[in-house]
Amino acid sequence: MKFFLCTVFLLGSALAVSAASFNKIVGGEKAKPHEFPYMISLQRKDHETTKHFCGGALINERWVLTAGHCVKAFNANTSIVTGAHNIKKPDEYEQRRKPKRTFIHENYAGDVAPHDIALVEVTEPFELNAQVSLVNLPTGEAFYPTGYATISGWGSYSNIFLPAFPDELLKAELPILPEEKCFNDYPGSAMHKTNICAGEPNGSKAICSGDSGSPLVQKNASGEIQVHGVTSWTWVPCGTAGRTGVFVNVMHYLDWINEKMNTE
Repeated sequence: MKFFLCTVFLLGSALAVSAASFNKIVGGEKAKPHEFPYMISLQRKDHETTKHFCGGALINERWVLTAGHCVKAFNANTSIVTGAHNIKKPDEYEQRRKPKRTFIHENYAGDVAPHDIALVEVTEPFELNAQVSLVNLPTGEAFYPTGYATISGWGSYSNIFLPAFPDELLKAELPILPEEKCFNDYPGSAMHKTNICAGEPNGSKAICSGDSGSPLVQKNASGEIQVHGVTSWTWVPCGTAGRTGVFVNVMHYLDWINEKMNTE
């Protein structure tokens, strides 16, 4: 069964959620406060309580990169939050903005589908400092990354169908599945050449609900952190053996990102 990684479960021909684990992101650990200063928490009010529902990455003082299905879940009470660590205990480092404009990729069909990528412009720029900074986009021709990549998020740590969410930001190092396995091992799924598969094949490290939109990052040869993946969907229960998480490969969308960010 496939699920979105948004904490609001969108049900279609497949279901999608984000990374879960026995103790954190499946097999993950607590991040240090502000270890990932580019990390975004998308939040909205549920009655009188403000809740995290998706992640994102700050790529410009005004622009956030996230998943298309996360933006489809926006409402009038949605906030874009930087500088967060414990989302139940906001502190002086948090900055909150409202969305000004949103762009969902034109080829994204909704639910579990390729091209699940979006941009959010905020109403006023975030102030960059030690707790809030940008993550780099990759450059050059599109390729499928290899090795290990880092995921961070406030996604569920449950390995059953009912989610359980952490207060503090979690992280994990995920192995990237070889390209041929990613595209050939999941027949009948929404897999596309613009996706990346990452997670431990035995399910010990995985993404889960609430991780949607969160950035999958690697360092380049110069040591710069670059966002290569946007968390899109996985199978449930999270951490199912033989079923890794699926991410949008950002390199296929660099022209689209630049075009939208330069649209008046």
